[in-house]
Amino acid sequence: TLADDHPQAEIHRTMVRQMLEWHVEATGSARAELLLKDFATAMQHIRWVMPRALLQYQDADAILAKKTRKELVEELATALSAYQIARLKESWKDGAPVLGGEAPDHGKTDTEGMFRLLNTWTVLETAQSIARKRIGGTDEDPRNIKAVRNLVLTEDFSLMSDLSKHARAALADYEDADLAALVANKRVEDFKRALSLRDVRSMDSPATYGWILHQSEKNREHLGRIPSFEELFAKNAMTDMAARIAAE
Repeated sequence: TLADDHPQAEIHRTMVRQMLEWHVEATGSARAELLLKDFATAMQHIRWVMPRALLQYQDADAILAKKTRKELVEELATALSAYQIARLKESWKDGAPVLGGEAPDHGKTDTEGMFRLLNTWTVLETAQSIARKRIGGTDEDPRNIKAVRNLVLTEDFSLMSDLSKHARAALADYEDADLAALVANKRVEDFKRALSLRDVRSMDSPATYGWILHQSEKNREHLGRIPSFEELFAKNAMTDMAARIAAE
């Protein structure tokens, strides 16, 4: 019930009270006013339900109980790689400059903007390296340019695999519980993006947003600080890219 001593009960308790208050404001409902007047009693007769599949999919503890370390790393590595490819892919499809032609200010290095630029360059350089091995020639060769574009636009397996190596290396120092929290955070963010595409307002599903806030806070409490996909990817990719270019 809403009176349960459970974090999710607290979420629903808050949302039910909010909805009752909205209802009174909109309709003047005497029944809603009565429930609010003795809400401590009313909440003992109102039950909340939680889809088990959602709990298993988005809660860090449930994820940790079901997934091996390898599965957690692979999900994050694949997501990190696809995320980085998507930026360059979308720019080329739209015929627009990457990041709108953004350029970092002088002296600013460890910023999200700089990470985005460096990570996009990593995707491009990795695709160029694959093209050179397959075709030969230089990066300016029209055949290579076409091959690089195809590698990115099709999210080629070889490109994904090479980029995933950087992602896996960046995750190596995380404990299993930390990885589960990162996976949970990724899935909650995916959920938020999916909800943003629906034609609804947040007030139409307050408990859903309460759940998102609860899970986000839980992940932040566990990790202390949640690194962005940009920072995570750049952590290892830059060192490897610099070494590879020096060797070439």
